[in-house]
Formats: sequence, C-alpha cells, structure tokens
Amino acid sequence: MGHSHDFLTDPSTGRLRFTATGRDALEARFARAGIDLQQIDTLAKARSAAAQVSHQELLALAALMKGHDPVIDQVMAGRPEGDHAPGARP
Repeated sequence: MGHSHDFLTDPSTGRLRFTATGRDALEARFARAGIDLQQIDTLAKARSAAAQVSHQELLALAALMKGHDPVIDQVMAGRPEGDHAPGARP
C-alpha cells in the first residue's frame, strides 16, 4: 500500500483513505472550503480538493491583506477574483 502520514492508498484499486492523523490535520481546513474528507476516496479527488483548499486560502489571505500592502493590491487588481475574494473590503 502507498502511504503518507495523512492517508493510505491501495495501488491495486486506487482507493484512498485518510488516517486519524490526516483527519486531525486536514478535516477542519477542508471543511472551511466546503469539502468533506469522507467524500475523498481517490488520489485524484484528494489532489483536486487540495487545490481548491489552497486557492480559497490564498484568496482569503489576499482579502485579509487588501489595503495593507500596495504590492498585493496591485497584483490582485489584475485578477478577476481580486475584488470578489471572500472577506474583501470595499
């Protein structure tokens, strides 16, 4: 079986399951992005979910920094989500 500290995979079936350590480390973080770890049962789904979580977290950080750092404001002004990031201030 393939493994990390956070999940185990069965190479013959491609099935994935999170370990207790993985659930403890990731469940709340993924839940904030609206993702239920119980629904992730393949490595492809895990990669897709992780990308969604990372994207949402970056948008949240950019929104938090909006108005505090002119460089971030300049970069985000050119992105479609720049004015629509969660928690963005007008």
